[in-house]
Parts: sequence; C-alpha cells; structure tokens
Amino acid sequence: MKPRSSYDIPVFGCPLKTLCSGTGIPLFLMDHLRQLDFLITRETSYERTVDDFLLQLESNDTLRELKEHQDMVILLNEEGALIRENGNWTLMFTPSRGEKQNLAKEADLYAVYEQLEKQYQKGAICKVPIPKRSLKALVSHSAPLCILDEFCQRQNGGYLAVAEEIVLEGPERLFQNVPVCRYRDLSTVDLDEIENYHAIKTLMEEYAYAYDNPLRAENNILPISIAVFGPPGSGKSFGVKQIAKSQERFRISSLNLSQYRSATELFAALDAALVYEDHLIPLIFFDEFDSELDGVSRGWLKYFLSPMQDGEYTLDGRTLSIKGAVFVFAGGTAPSFPAFLPDDEEKALEFQRVKGPDFVSRLKGILNIKGPNPTTVTDRQHMIRRALLLRNLFMGQAYNFYSPKTGRVNISLSLLRALLRVSEFRHGSRSIEFIVGMSRKAGLSRYTPSCLPLAEQLDIHLDVRDFLSKLSFEQLMGDMVDQYARIAHEKYRRQRIEDAIKFGISQDEIQRIQSEDRMADWDDLSEPYKESKRSQIRYLGERFDQFNTGIGLRPIIPGAVDTLSELYGPVLEQLAILEHERWMLDKKANGWTLGKLDTQLRQHPDLLPYDQLDESVRDYIRVSLRNIPTYLKEIGYELYRKTYNQ
Repeated sequence: MKPRSSYDIPVFGCPLKTLCSGTGIPLFLMDHLRQLDFLITRETSYERTVDDFLLQLESNDTLRELKEHQDMVILLNEEGALIRENGNWTLMFTPSRGEKQNLAKEADLYAVYEQLEKQYQKGAICKVPIPKRSLKALVSHSAPLCILDEFCQRQNGGYLAVAEEIVLEGPERLFQNVPVCRYRDLSTVDLDEIENYHAIKTLMEEYAYAYDNPLRAENNILPISIAVFGPPGSGKSFGVKQIAKSQERFRISSLNLSQYRSATELFAALDAALVYEDHLIPLIFFDEFDSELDGVSRGWLKYFLSPMQDGEYTLDGRTLSIKGAVFVFAGGTAPSFPAFLPDDEEKALEFQRVKGPDFVSRLKGILNIKGPNPTTVTDRQHMIRRALLLRNLFMGQAYNFYSPKTGRVNISLSLLRALLRVSEFRHGSRSIEFIVGMSRKAGLSRYTPSCLPLAEQLDIHLDVRDFLSKLSFEQLMGDMVDQYARIAHEKYRRQRIEDAIKFGISQDEIQRIQSEDRMADWDDLSEPYKESKRSQIRYLGERFDQFNTGIGLRPIIPGAVDTLSELYGPVLEQLAILEHERWMLDKKANGWTLGKLDTQLRQHPDLLPYDQLDESVRDYIRVSLRNIPTYLKEIGYELYRKTYNQ
C-alpha cells in the first residue's frame, strides 16, 4: 500500500471535477458516483456494480479525466473495494457479506482501505482480477463478470473439479472464495439467484420500513406482491421464507390453491391468515396460484386483482380491508417468469381472458429459482447447484456414506461425475432426492453404482441412457482424461509450429503464434482451453456405444486384429460430425453466437450445422481427428471396431 499522502480523498458530495482532476491516486466511495447521478446499481451484487461502473468509465465522457488515472481505489463499503493498479482492475470483497451500504459518509476512507488490506492478509477478504473487456463487450453484456466463473476457471478441472470437491469434502473452500448469499438456512453462490434474492430482500425491507413509518398512523398500507417461479422441486417457497425469517418482521402462512374449490373458500382462508399481532406483517404464500379453477387454466388470477391493487377482498357479502401484507405467488406450471407469459397470439388472447396482464402489472417483484438443471445453454453453474444439493443429501438421507469425523462423503468418483454431468434430472431436485433416497444403503459405507435403483426407476428421474454412457466412460477412463488432454494439447502446439515452418511463415509471425493464449504450456494454459481438450474425448467416448459404425474404446489389447489405428472414410466423417457438435456445444456454453468473427462479442461464423460448413472447415475438423488413435495409444487406450456374434 502506498503512503497516505499519495491519495486524493474527496469530501463526500464534492463535484465531479474535484473527484476526477486530482494529482494523486483517487480514493473515493462508489456512492460518490451514485450521488452524482451515474447509473450504478447498489446492493445487488459485486459483479453488477463493477460492470456498471466500468461501463460508465468507458462510455461516459464526463469521466474522461478519471479514466486517465492508471491507479485508483473505489470503496464499495467496509467489506469491499475496486482497485486499479497500472491499468489493471482487481475486486476486493468479503465472500460472506453482500454489497451493503454500511459506510458512513464521514468515514476515514484511507483507514477503511488500510483495514481491508489487513483483512486480506489474514485471509478474511478475497481479491479477484477483473478480466479486460472492450467497451463493445461491456455494452453488449457478451462477457459479464461472474466471480464464480472466474474462480472455477482458475481451478484445474474447472466446474467439474469444484463440484466434486463440494460433494466429497464440503463447500467451505468455495464459500471462502466467491460471494455467498445466506439467509438463515438458505445458501447459494449462483449469481442470478444472489441478485434475485437480494432484490426481494430489499423489497421486503422497504415494505417493512414503510409499514413502520409513524406518518402512516393507522391508515392501511397496500400489499406488495411477489411471484416466484421455478421447476418442480426447486424450492420456490423456501428461499423467500428464509429471507422473511431472517428479518423477523413477518408472520408466514401458506394457502395452496389446489385445495380450494371456489373464491369463497380462498377468501375465507385469506381472512384467517391476515392476523395482525406482535407487530408482525402477514406474509402469505399462494402455492399453485396458476392452477385451474372450474376447468379454466389460471382461473384464479382474476380473484387476486382486488387484494393486490386495492387491498380489499369480499367475504360473506362484506368488503374487508387488508391492513398490510406481502403476497407471494408460487407457480406450479411454469419453470420461469418468461415461461409463464404467452408466446403466441392464441395464448395471448387466452391470457387476457383470465386477466393475466392485469395480474402481472400488479407484481412488484419476480424471483426465478433455477434448480439442478441448466436453465440456458450458458448455465454451467447448475453443476455447483447439484453438488450443494448432493452434499446436503449425503449429510442427511444417506448419512452412512458421510463421516462427521473427517467431513468426507464416500462415493464412487465415476458415479459422482455421472450424477454431476447427466443432461437433466426430469423432476428437478425431487429426482435427485428420489435417487439418493431409493438407493441401497443398509450395511454399506460407500456409495457405488450397485446402490442405485433399477434402470427402469432411474429413467423416471433422468435420461438413463445418457447417465449410463457417462458412467461407463468415467469407469473406463476417469482421471486419464486429463492425460489425454495434455498429450493432445502438446501435439497441437508442435503441429502448429511445424506447419508454420513448412509453409514458410516469417519468424515474427511464428513468435506471434507462440505467444497466443492457446499455445501456452499445459500447466500455464487457461482452463477453458484445457476443458476443450477434455470435452473432445468425453463427448466422443460417451457416444461410441451409440455409434452406428460400431466403434468402441478400451485399454490396449496387444495383437488385437480389430484395433483401429487410423481414421478415414465414413468412420472419420461421422466422427467429424460428432466433433463439430461438441465444439458448437462448448462455444454456446461459453456465450458464443452465430455471426461475423468477433472475440469481444463472442461471435463465430462456424456455429452452423456440419453440412453447411465450407469444405475447408470440414477438412480442418477431419485433420484434427486423425491423430486421436495416436493420442490414445500414448496413455494405453485404443479404438476398435466392435463385432457381435449373430
């Protein structure tokens, strides 16, 4: 840390010119900029605050003088700061604390920063480098900051390795390095869920503040309404209840719409739930609010409008007032808010008939709960959500596989990887709970594939063919995947240089090629490039048992006559099709879309079906596959042509 005299520390509320034009290192609060009307979110997430600030710094000419400073410190609060040193940005944050505005305007900013550095030296605070992104990338949000992504991509093995560690040893190391959202029994590291939960928490805090306002006197305060969506078994009610319990201001009730046959029954239940005692605010869950009434889909919606808008409901011919309440509508038919809305003209007309637009317009907050399945092609955080759920299940239902003394779960690694990587659990968290709950546990201390329910039962809860192919591959190769990937990468590096020399490329150009990120030594290679090499053999290997040419993968059998030592003809072509499918899936998972090549916007022109690619591109894919038998041979494996006895 530089001497105190090196910093320019403004008085809170100083004009922008004073903030930007000092000769020393600027040290100020992010709230300085918010007060000066710059669009920077607050108390949502560290990541969103950073991206909002960087966008303002890069795009807003009024901050030009500040942008020219290569060193600065911007305090977010007592637990975090955004730091620029020699033009490089670093975020300092406290994992267990959200971005709360808890720093007094008159605070000694240098002393706060000094304390942050001391806490970092003690390991109580983390630092994460902010990846460099152009203005184009910041404006398009093509590469938003996610600390969980940054952490996983610094670990050897990426998301899968982090998820394995969570299940086997616990989430403590993860929780020490990424932002964690905690409300009583709720814990999540998923960025979208963190932001959603914080938004709901803020909404409820503001409502409680208004409810307590002395100026309100005895006048009623209109209810606020929140809708919660998620796949079955995702715990839609759980998170909101934990937030409410953490604030200790709400009396929680649940009304399940599937149990009522008429609006009269609903309003009688609502009347019983609106209890005003001990200065607690009624918080009422309407479960299955989008269920049928008298055969009409979402037929209940119209009956919520008056309580939501006017704070009134009718019971026994009387109009009754609501003195204040939080309504939480938990959906049962739509996995997300966008899925709740109509997606064509016919559905839009039906939505209008049941007063859907009127209902939506009265909502003050939306919460989407993700569950253990990917919600988008870019959602790799689902593996972490699965791992946290599995860890809790092994510490609860399957406790005989968990050692309280060591904190470890005793599970077959191939089985664990298959559970973490399977394409989907058909009924969300409930499917995982069923699989673990119905597994054989009596008298066993290790969870292995032999503990699983029958395949017919598994297929109710997951794609059993996909699961078994992943399990089979992990049993066959397991940790050898990394060795294959290392060899494939080193061969790729060598081949690129040999080709460059062969075609007479200049020495300067060869040096440029050698300096590319993808040409780094394996130990220095970034995790996305490593994962690309791993995913190639996983993707192909898992499909060999489905492959109609009858190719298999096995440890080398000396002298075997069915070994495939070369790839050519139809076999090579079908492998090339699979490899292109794999490449596109990886690209899309990293946020790439079809378009003119642009690394900042993550656009690539080859995100097309294989048969629509230029022949030169297809030939490149074929060439990249021809060496697979050689790579496999170096780690003791081979491809072979399967034969079947007739």
